[in-house]
Amino acid sequence: MDEPADLSTLTEAPAAAPVVDAMQCCKQAIGERLKSTRMLSGLNQRDFASRLGTSGAYISCVELGHSMPGGRFLRSLHREFDVNINWLLTGLEKEMPPRHGFHVKVLIGDYVRASERGKSLVMAVANFLVSRSG
Repeated sequence: MDEPADLSTLTEAPAAAPVVDAMQCCKQAIGERLKSTRMLSGLNQRDFASRLGTSGAYISCVELGHSMPGGRFLRSLHREFDVNINWLLTGLEKEMPPRHGFHVKVLIGDYVRASERGKSLVMAVANFLVSRSG
């Protein structure tokens, strides 16, 4: 008859280091995609954060891979910048092109902040674009 196995001789469970490394790699990739989104929007961390209702420190932590973005942040990011959340989190899907409404929202924001001369220039460009598309 076989003797019972001595459980103390079994090897220990694999260390959690590979899981931690994979998670850190994932967070860094998400951070890089978030940073590319911010850079394409032409905003610094503070202004980007302000548009999303969070702090510049939080944006920095996510971009550096120290934090994972939460659900509320992801919804704000999608609503404000039309970011494909699946792409941001996985990198597997193509980034979706921005909706037309996003461009209009940005144009209106630029117009509101512009000087009188800037407003005239924005209107001239808008009229030109409309005349070409019609």
